[in-house]
Amino acid sequence: MPESTIDVTPTYLAGASHTTRVFDHLVQQGWGRSTDHDLDQEFAWSPNHRFRIADGQLDPGAAWRITAAPEPLGTPAWMAGFSTETPPEIIMAVTDVLARTGDTIDWTGESHPALQQPTDRRTLIRTLTDAGWRSTYRGGVLDLEAPDELARVQVRLDPPGDPDDLMAHPHLYVEIGPRGSGGYPPYWQAMATTNAPAVVVDTLAQALTDPTPLQRDRDWMDEELLAHLGHRTVADPANTSPYTETDLREAAAELCEEVLEEIEHPDFMPGWYIVDRVIPSSRSRTPTTWGQLPAEQRALANLLVEDMVVAAAASAPALLDLDLGANLDPRTASRKPTPPLTTALRELPFNISDLKDAAAYAAAAQINGTDLSGIADMLHDRPVGDGTTWTWGSLPTAQHEQALHAIDRLLAGAAARTPELFAPDFRPAPLALVAPVYLAGPGHDRTTAAKPLTDRGWTTEKQGTTTVYTSPCRRLRAQSTTDDTGTSWTASFNYLLSGEEVWRVTADPRTPPEIVTALHTALAANPSELIRTAANAEDGLVPIIAAGWHDNSTREHLMWDAPDGEMASVYRCTAPAGQMFVGESRAWQINGGKLGPGEVEGWNIEMSENIPAPLLEAVTAATADPTPVARLGRDLTFEHLLYLDVRPLAPKAASGPSARALAARTRVVLSPPAPATSRSTTATSPPDQPRQPTR
Repeated sequence: MPESTIDVTPTYLAGASHTTRVFDHLVQQGWGRSTDHDLDQEFAWSPNHRFRIADGQLDPGAAWRITAAPEPLGTPAWMAGFSTETPPEIIMAVTDVLARTGDTIDWTGESHPALQQPTDRRTLIRTLTDAGWRSTYRGGVLDLEAPDELARVQVRLDPPGDPDDLMAHPHLYVEIGPRGSGGYPPYWQAMATTNAPAVVVDTLAQALTDPTPLQRDRDWMDEELLAHLGHRTVADPANTSPYTETDLREAAAELCEEVLEEIEHPDFMPGWYIVDRVIPSSRSRTPTTWGQLPAEQRALANLLVEDMVVAAAASAPALLDLDLGANLDPRTASRKPTPPLTTALRELPFNISDLKDAAAYAAAAQINGTDLSGIADMLHDRPVGDGTTWTWGSLPTAQHEQALHAIDRLLAGAAARTPELFAPDFRPAPLALVAPVYLAGPGHDRTTAAKPLTDRGWTTEKQGTTTVYTSPCRRLRAQSTTDDTGTSWTASFNYLLSGEEVWRVTADPRTPPEIVTALHTALAANPSELIRTAANAEDGLVPIIAAGWHDNSTREHLMWDAPDGEMASVYRCTAPAGQMFVGESRAWQINGGKLGPGEVEGWNIEMSENIPAPLLEAVTAATADPTPVARLGRDLTFEHLLYLDVRPLAPKAASGPSARALAARTRVVLSPPAPATSRSTTATSPPDQPRQPTR
């Protein structure tokens, strides 16, 4: 007879199954579950903690152990045990009794049928004798034997057995297997103590005599047991496949998703796949491979490719023509940190199309790298279909091999379709233009913020993680401090002789570098103008007034908010000293993003009350500048994506000076508000690409 699934009867000769679903069955009924992987043991408990079941116990004769107590976590009133090879269907028949809830409110547990005191064993005896079992009473023990002489049930009646001893003198003992096995253990055995309630032992008797066949894999069964089953094989469904085409596609989709996510393993480098691959946009010039890029650019490219593959993994079902469902992975990047980069994003020698080509190639290579043995290992313990009968590893050999080859062919087809994962509207764009700047985050590199100072001859002094920049006149100083959170900046003006500080500016680590750069440009432009304090509170607010920010000021507080959801503001307390709140100061507060409790992505600049107007104007002009800024998609924060306009970064630089470039002139001149039309003509036109909403 060919290898196949067979229907086994009587049920007690079916033996154990590959798919032991006892714990899954209990969890579906509201039971708790835990696993001790070190000891290979599993545990489950009823919601009221009166019933407990464990698998993997040290005694092979009772590897399955059930205990029942009237009080939650109390001393067991009765116990039952089953050996390893017990058919799980018989164990589940008993646990179904335990899963009954009894009365809604039951302080003592007495109303539960599985916690009541046993009366007699008449129903058990009647169930077995009605099925043709023969009974013999000898020495206080009732011995009942099945007609095939392969199953026996012994009931101690006088004395009834030790109520606390499950193994040595059980009240009820079930033995499956031929008599006189020469010292070898039976196929399986079960035991119950004296106080096991009638409903439990009666259920066990019914399970032993149930005529319903159980499906088993012939290869999984004991050879001696099979010898007793030759004439009991009811069916051989060799031509019936336990899986469907959809099952195969779903299994292939799961494998695709998993192997694509593996690309972010700490020891894995996607650059292995693309190192010798030509960058497509370089072919018009001298062809360049990814491996020929400078080290920092190559590291960034590898990471961006990894980001794209990881983000696309959740869309793998589409490669198998399956519905994506509602469980898309919300992650947009791997967990690896962004490597240092001094090159401006607009100056990189590769573009988004190049990265998509590399990501599709790496994804295909990753999928194609899964061979038949890998498929078998990854799917071995996973359920087939609804998971009630088979796992992929428990399929009959012929069907298992057929399934592996079918899934392998599906994976090859999925690998050929990986470019579909990186379609034109792929999100997130690995290289992006975003606006407004005050929600763009700190970016990948903040070293450029010091360039306006060093270009004007400011001296530099390193002091550990702090760098101090000093103006030629020695009265102005800027200081950067770098730690795990980023780089913070402080600028101040001090009298040369006394050292007294006149004003101060601080920018926290998440302040966009474009705004810090504008501050430093104004700081280095003309130091002699920076000792004059602002005569009017609105002298430095010209840019935000021209940009249409909302004036929400009161008599005691000056406040201007950005027009798009008030995600940025300029604030200063103007109340008399006696009317100020505790902890409040007259310092200027310029901030962007979310800064409420639990928010970590907002930023803040604090400027002294007497800050010179050119510095305040430089900061407000940079904050209100509508020109998009270049960012890595992985650096955009989830908290701000809803408010950001995100476009792919075009491979060519924009033409014409931007408003930010104009603000970075060598001399900052305070000017009256310009008409909106005049402002728009000086701004850089965005790349010629359609505006796309951010997901």
